[in-house]
Amino acid sequence: MYSNVYTVLRVLIDQYREAMMLIHSPADLAQYYRDQRKKQGLTQVSVADEVSVRQDTVSKFELKPENVRLDTLFRLLSALDMELHVVPKGQSPTTVDTEKGWTEQW
Repeated sequence: MYSNVYTVLRVLIDQYREAMMLIHSPADLAQYYRDQRKKQGLTQVSVADEVSVRQDTVSKFELKPENVRLDTLFRLLSALDMELHVVPKGQSPTTVDTEKGWTEQW
């Protein structure tokens, strides 16, 4: 019985780690974004069409993310149904939200 519970917990922890990535640089963000786009089976063209930008905008972000505008970043994240969470170092988004009493998404 405990073996099954352990297996389920291990899978849930792995899924959480995969869904939450600590980003340290624009290059980290671009790599994670590209991986998620490919995992969802989306092309740069389909992402671009979704948020009304050119395909080369998606390509430039994935290759040279330090030059992307913030409004473009949020549009690109939206195309993959992703959002950005900024929290103090060492804390998870869940910890910060519950400490402040926030339980709803805005």
